[in-house]
Formats: sequence, C-alpha cells, structure tokens
Amino acid sequence: MSGGSPEEAKGSRGMFYGYWVLLACTVLHAIGAGEFYYGFSVFYTPILLEFGWSRAVTSGAFSLSRLEGGLEGPFVGWLVDRVGARKLMFFGVFLTAIGFFAMTYVDSIPLLYLVYGGLLSLGYNTGFMDAMTALINQWFIRKRGRAMSVYTMAAGVGGAVIVPILAQSIAGFGWRTTAVICGVSYIIIGLPLTYIVRNRPEDMGLLPDGVDKAVGEAGGDGIEGVEEADYSVREALRSRTFWTLMLGEVFRSFLLGSVVLHQIPYLVSLSVPDETAATILGLMIALSIPGRLVFGSLGDFYSKGKLLALAMALQAVGIFVFSQATGVVHAYAFVVIYGIAYGGAIPLLYAFRGELFGRKRFASISGLAAPFRMIGSVVGPIFAGYVYDVYGDYRLAFYVFTVLALMASVTFLLVKPEENQLVDGSDPGSARPF
Repeated sequence: MSGGSPEEAKGSRGMFYGYWVLLACTVLHAIGAGEFYYGFSVFYTPILLEFGWSRAVTSGAFSLSRLEGGLEGPFVGWLVDRVGARKLMFFGVFLTAIGFFAMTYVDSIPLLYLVYGGLLSLGYNTGFMDAMTALINQWFIRKRGRAMSVYTMAAGVGGAVIVPILAQSIAGFGWRTTAVICGVSYIIIGLPLTYIVRNRPEDMGLLPDGVDKAVGEAGGDGIEGVEEADYSVREALRSRTFWTLMLGEVFRSFLLGSVVLHQIPYLVSLSVPDETAATILGLMIALSIPGRLVFGSLGDFYSKGKLLALAMALQAVGIFVFSQATGVVHAYAFVVIYGIAYGGAIPLLYAFRGELFGRKRFASISGLAAPFRMIGSVVGPIFAGYVYDVYGDYRLAFYVFTVLALMASVTFLLVKPEENQLVDGSDPGSARPF
C-alpha cells in the first residue's frame, strides 16, 4: 500500500514510521530464521533416524533450498522493485505456512526436496529475505548499518530462542506435529505483521531516517549531507565493485548453511547428546546477536569492507578451532569466536551492498547476485555430508571452510567503494533504463 499522511507516517506518538516497518520485519525475521533457516538443523537428525537416508542425500534438501533461492533471486528482486516489497512479503509468509503444513506428508526424498527445497524455500527467500532487506534499505541511509543490525539480530534471537524450543517439541510431540505448529505461527503472527509495512518513505511524504530536509540541488530527491549511490542494474553488472563483492560472497556462501546444518551432527558424532548439541547451536546463534549489533553499528562509522574482512578472518579461526574439537570444551570456544563474527558479517554485507549501489534498484541488484551466492550454499552442505559419508569425519570439510573464510576476508578488503566505476573506466551515467 502506498500513500498516507505525515501524521500516519509518524504514528500516534510522533515516531518515525520507518521504525514500525523495522519492527515488523524484525519480528517476522526472528520467526522465519528460527523455524526455517536454523530450525532445519533440528529437524535434520530425527528425519535421518526415521528414514535412514544418507547425510549427503538429506543435506541435499538444504542445498536445494539455496539453489531455489539463487534461481528465483533475479526475478523476485525485479518484482520487489516494481510491485513493492509488501505484496511479496505477504505472499512469502503465506507460502511458508503452507510449506510447513505440507511437511507432515513427507515420507520420501522427492517429497522432502519438493516441500523444503521448493515451497518453504520459495516462501522464505521471497518474503523474509529479498523483500525485507529491500524495505530496510529503502527506509534507512545514514542509519542503514544500525537498522540492518537490528533486523539481522532478530535472526539470532529467533534462532537462540526457537531452536531449543523446536528440539523440545520434537522430543515430546515428534517432528511432524512440530512442523504444523510452525505453520500456524505464520498464520496468526506473520500475516498480520505484513499489513504494517509500507514500501518507501517517499510514499508517505517522508525521507529515509526520518529527516525532514531535502537537498535542493538534488531536486528534493536526497538528504542533506548524504551522497547516495544510484546505480542501474546494467551499470552495477559492469562495475568492478559488483564482481569483487560477489567473489567474496561466493567464498562466504560455502560456510553459512554448511556450518549451521552440520554442527549438530558433528557434535553428535563426538558423543555429545542431541539436546546438548542443539543447545550449543542455540548458544552459537545467541552469541551472534551482539556480533550483529556491534559490527552493524560500527559500519555506520567505519569502513564496512574492512569490518567484513575482520569478521571473516575471525570466522576462519573459529572453524579451525571447531575442526580440532574432541568434546564440548572446543565446541564452546568455537561458538564464542565463530558466533560473534558470523553474526557481525550479516548486517555489514546488507548495508555495504546498499551503500555501494543505492536504494532504487537494491532488490534487483541483490537478486542478480543471488545465483553467485547460490554456488557455495548448494555445494557446501552436500560437500560436508559427502566428506562424512566417505571418511566418517567432518574435519576435512572444516579445513576447507577455514581456507574459504580466509579467502573471503582478503576479497572483501579489495572492494573499494571510492573506485566504484565501470569496467571500461567510465563513471555511471545519468541514463538508467533499468
């Protein structure tokens, strides 16, 4: 929905309406991340035990969900920029609910792939990731890092709180009943929250961050003291910055789902009880919360690229420590180091992308980057599962992930916003066809 008076925009107590948008996105992100993204790690082991499938094959559902996200990313990004994020959020939340209900019928690998890698993934990637990050990027510029830190911090809170609850629910009621409970949560909480959001502050007579004064020299389409990037999709694809950033994201993508998905099975293989392993995963996610808040906030004052590089270097240290684990002591050292750095990189990356390419086509440009991020997200979890199936141990996979984290760290250092020019050496032009 567009339109709305300045009074509506500020709310009954004069609060900038962007904070209401951020609140809605934050709550939705907490639920989606806790139940879908992190939650699959808890569903993973009971599904393995019930059907006796190999880890590589079962991990394929997780990888397929990342494949789906990469394939639909360009189209969904294009839709967000053209029809608005609000409609896409409603669609995504509703489809995610249907996907969790459909989980109760899973009794074969094809059905697992169809439901988790298809319905659930399409719903989550559309409504909880693509649409919400575009919304926050629209409503905040100066405070973009802090806003993204709050948004991504919600995923940590959701994972830390919901993952242990899911583990208890599965232990008491089974994984199918737990899936139904998840679906219900999107109907009674998720759908109403989509009615709060508005697509752009300009639709309500506002400017990003709640500021009142437009820049006269920019024709009223700007903020005093802020020089905002404004790249078209074509210009972004022709820029060195886009491709350097994407290379770093590809290296990073191998770690994300792989470490989360295989953390519990790895700990169980070290004779750590299932519920203890789930608690450790929850602790890792909980420790990512201050990382998201601190690193994201620092990104509004210091170089986002350098902070990203630091976060990835710390992740490399954490993964290496985990690869040497013989019990819970190493596991707790891992969650402290990796958890904080893992959380810190997430808001920085969203905010960095917005800083580099601007607001107008943020969703389209992010969507076009999705197929590249998909590479590691698809290959990483299957690779880790295959290593375990062949060698009976995860260590080789974790060694590889350590190296990839270091490569991502170096690559992010090479992203230079001040050199954000086209590959032919020219500056972005004023004509922006798309």
